[in-house]
Amino acid sequence: MSETEFLIGRSGLDLQDDFYPEDLPSEWRFDYYSTMFKALSLPIDTDEDLDQIFEDIQEAEEEFELVLSIEQAQLIDTTQLTSLLSSVSEHRADFTLFCVVDQAPDQAVMDLLTDYHVCFQSDKPLLLDLNEAQINAQTLSFNQMPILYSAETWDEKQMRSYLEDASSINAKTILICKFAESSALNKIRIIAELLGY
Repeated sequence: MSETEFLIGRSGLDLQDDFYPEDLPSEWRFDYYSTMFKALSLPIDTDEDLDQIFEDIQEAEEEFELVLSIEQAQLIDTTQLTSLLSSVSEHRADFTLFCVVDQAPDQAVMDLLTDYHVCFQSDKPLLLDLNEAQINAQTLSFNQMPILYSAETWDEKQMRSYLEDASSINAKTILICKFAESSALNKIRIIAELLGY
């Protein structure tokens, strides 16, 4: 039996499909979102109130995984990376840093990330001193939890196929569907449950 468990979420809190109650204040969106979904990806330089989100995560009784994403240009510029990390370093245990890359980060970058949870996604092996998994023609290199990130819009057949392929990781896995609305996220969650993940 697979040990895979999917924590399903999206990129950003701007759901457009009447997910939030009309009168919900914008600062309460994360609280509302996190009651339904177990993962969220935000850019590390987001306009969202990260301090409040970190506080909510620490106080939550249920598991929730926050993914802070950066662009490859931000990752490889050590000055910019240091600056970005300085604003979140005290919360490093509460998020995973994620980046889609086309080459392995150099040693100076990896040294900066020593105490962070990280996951890199690439279309080729990165040969880093991290765990590696191959899923759907992508290589995931991670030290804590793998993150599968997709900007595609899937139909139900594609959702099932992706989940079945990803289940081979045989570990707790974060699945971020960049543009998915709440109905698609719910569908993915239901399919995952029906498949026993």
